[in-house]
Amino acid sequence: MKPLRLIAAVVALLTFPFARHTEAGNPMPAKELAEFLGPVSPKAIVWMKSTGADFDAYVGRAMPPLAGTVNLYIGGWPHFKPNTAGTAITGRVGLFPVTWHRKVAPDGTINQETVFQLYGLWKVDMWLEAKRQSDIDGMIAILARMPTFKEKPKPVSSR
Repeated sequence: MKPLRLIAAVVALLTFPFARHTEAGNPMPAKELAEFLGPVSPKAIVWMKSTGADFDAYVGRAMPPLAGTVNLYIGGWPHFKPNTAGTAITGRVGLFPVTWHRKVAPDGTINQETVFQLYGLWKVDMWLEAKRQSDIDGMIAILARMPTFKEKPKPVSSR
């Protein structure tokens, strides 16, 4: 019985550091939030962040007058597969040309998603959900003003 306990303890110790990095989103510290948002008001979209081994995931809830959610995955392996039943729409998010894949659910909820190359090996999977297209467009306009999407990254030597 003791060897099983030892193995269980070793497994728990090895998995603990990874488990705490993939927990449900947490509010972002003020300094990190300010860097993430740049000139965008923190009152436009309320953000939560989760960090995994090779990605950052953000969940945002739009505040009035907008309504809806936005999800961002920034990492090397997004899960996105275009929905062929939806509509493809070309557009931009800041500096980046994108193709949005839009689908309307039976309840009228609009789902819009895109994946694009950020820099180097990083990709962004961005998906939004709202009842009105004007809310989706408003959230995209906010995202387009964020430093991640409107500025080229700073060289490592400048950090």
